[in-house]
Amino acid sequence: MSKIRSQHWLIILMIALLGINITYPTAVDVPRFNSNTYTSLLLTVWVALLYFGIRKKIVKKILKFDWVAGVIFASLYCATFVASNILNSNYLNSGINVLFNLLSWVSWIIVFSVTFAFIRTCFGTTIPKITGVPKGRCLWAILSIIWVVSIIYLLPGQISWDGLKQFCEFEGTHISQLGFTYSPTNHHPWFTTLFFGTLFNIGRSIFGVNFGIFTIVVTQFIISSIIYTYVIKYVWTTVGKIGGIITLALFASPIFSSYIATVDKSTLYYAFSAWFYLCFAKLYEGLNNKTWSYKDIFLYIFSATLAGLFRNDAFLIVIITTVLLIILTLRSKQKLFLALVSLVVILGIHLGWNVILTRDNVVKSSPSEALTIPIRQLSYVYMTDPDSFSKTELKTINKITPLSKIKENYDINNGDGLKSLYPSDTFLNSASIIKDVVSGKKTLNTTSNEKKETVDYLKLWLSAGIKHPKQYVKVYLGANSRYLNPFIMYEPGLFLNYYSSTPNSMPIFIKPSWYNEYHSLFNGHVREKGQQVLMMLTMFPPLAIVGNPATLLWIALLLLLILLKVKDWKGIVFLLPLLIMCMLFTVTSINGYTRYTIGALAASPIVISCLWKKRYDAYQMMKEK
Repeated sequence: MSKIRSQHWLIILMIALLGINITYPTAVDVPRFNSNTYTSLLLTVWVALLYFGIRKKIVKKILKFDWVAGVIFASLYCATFVASNILNSNYLNSGINVLFNLLSWVSWIIVFSVTFAFIRTCFGTTIPKITGVPKGRCLWAILSIIWVVSIIYLLPGQISWDGLKQFCEFEGTHISQLGFTYSPTNHHPWFTTLFFGTLFNIGRSIFGVNFGIFTIVVTQFIISSIIYTYVIKYVWTTVGKIGGIITLALFASPIFSSYIATVDKSTLYYAFSAWFYLCFAKLYEGLNNKTWSYKDIFLYIFSATLAGLFRNDAFLIVIITTVLLIILTLRSKQKLFLALVSLVVILGIHLGWNVILTRDNVVKSSPSEALTIPIRQLSYVYMTDPDSFSKTELKTINKITPLSKIKENYDINNGDGLKSLYPSDTFLNSASIIKDVVSGKKTLNTTSNEKKETVDYLKLWLSAGIKHPKQYVKVYLGANSRYLNPFIMYEPGLFLNYYSSTPNSMPIFIKPSWYNEYHSLFNGHVREKGQQVLMMLTMFPPLAIVGNPATLLWIALLLLLILLKVKDWKGIVFLLPLLIMCMLFTVTSINGYTRYTIGALAASPIVISCLWKKRYDAYQMMKEK
């Protein structure tokens, strides 16, 4: 790139820097230019690095594809900010605000396009010489020591809200004040309930309640540390020391350590997600070899089964991934046979488990769990344009979400309020809902009539979506703004000092019979200081950026666009399970909740390093030619 053209780009980037400092405050009367000095400094450094890349000819050419990528990311950025303030449309109606939005959009297109060109050019071009890979036991020891230091103040371990509910279901806790006795449900996977309950009973029988909780924490610690050690070693072996150290730092951080000390179904799911993708990567890398080892197939099936059993929607990811594996092996009889066997075995295990659940009268999760986005979309149309529905359609809505309660329960960022209006409920997150179940106003097990009403509701949701597509898109973007835009407010949402053991601090309806015997090892002052230190580390910019729920989706989207540009179709197939994980975030109840994203975050170093190495090998072959 010539000196004159670089000077032109200096002017373009300076104007773009002004535009990307336009903000989207919740109150539209607030000045729209960024007043945060720290943020402005970071944006200035970003643009300066882009200009440096142009001057040093790292970025030699901005391709049409780069501009397409820029439009995609700029549109995500601006649209999610506008939609996040969904009940205020001034950003689209006020002339001056529309001009600000347009300048912001164009400026971000420029910045994102040059950034994508920069990343696309550098992706996979260099890998340090792989020497001196640490032994697995050394990496495990480092990770374990850091974890012990960071979680010791939480001992014997803490229990999440969901964890307490699972303990209540496991022991069949009776709440005399409410006249209610817990029964088994699959709202939180019943397999994990049995797993934790059994471990707790073993530990409790030895040294009491605290040791029962500690037994679960130790089990989580051992399983997770071993799996993450293998991931660290894989990355180190694949792309070198820098990647290995970054991955070690990621798993050693409070993002993961805070969950290790927490009794919750998610903790082991994160580890099993990483293990599953590690096994998938091993098979993917062996596609060009003559045979696959039976050990690798067994580990793939085992890890896939555990990932599917520890989170209900993970089974979908497991099945799609295995189908993709079958597609990749169509030209190899041996690999195709083993991939088909994997699918049959995984399906067989899950179908068999469902038979066991039915036999043991385990209540299935309420359909409302899968309806949080449709309910928010249809409810928004009802609130903004009630006259667009006929009397029959209003009756259909009223059966699922009583019309008189929609407005007071509507929250674009949290679907739990509307979800609780559904006629059946397995979440039971308040005493009033439990009273409704006891009195018969709500059901625990969804009836056939409720299922029919749900089908009618979904039909209406589809027809209303055809009439009001803009509103549906607006709600989807607003309800997922923190999953789709890493620049929107970041809330770490970690399990740090999640629940104390003070008996009176917890609602009566999630207290197992032994709860009053559960006590923290350290007092509240120590736990508070430990929490402050770990939270400070979590909010340190590099870790805060990596831990941001939307960062992961943007990384996956970046990888997809790079692979599309180089026409690496097999690489896209390898990336798809991670993309599906990211898309599943956007149909969950709480906007930007990190708890939903950490499983995919645990798998991301495997994906990035595998694709980086694959691109590097292709780049070297191209240079040799």
